[in-house]
Amino acid sequence: MKTDQSLVARVPTILFFVAGVFWAGIIVTGGGSLLAWAVLTCFASGAFLILWASSWFTRPLVAASALFGVVLTVYQLYLALVTLGSGLPGLAIVSAPLFAVFTVIYLYLFYACTWRKEE
Repeated sequence: MKTDQSLVARVPTILFFVAGVFWAGIIVTGGGSLLAWAVLTCFASGAFLILWASSWFTRPLVAASALFGVVLTVYQLYLALVTLGSGLPGLAIVSAPLFAVFTVIYLYLFYACTWRKEE
C-alpha cells in the first residue's frame, strides 16, 4: 500500500471504517452479537492501515479481514435472496441490495489488499 496521504490511497482504510459502521448498525437494529467480530475486524484493519500500512503483518491481517467480510456478506446476501420467496419479501427487498453492495466493497478490499502491487 502507498504511504502517502492522498484520498485515493486511503480508500481501503475509509471503506473498512464504513463497513465497520455498517455492521455496527446491523447489530444495533437487531442483528446477532456475533457480528461484533465483523465490527472488530473492520475497525482493526482500518486502524492498522492508518498506523502501520507498511508493516509485515498488516497486509495479511487486512486480507483476512476482507475475506471474512466477503464470506459474511455473501452468506447474508444468500439469506436475503432466499427470503424473497418467503412471507417477508419487504425485508429482503431492503437487505439484498445492501448486502450486494457490501459484497462488492469487500471484494474490492480483498483485491486492493492482496493482489495490488506495492507502489
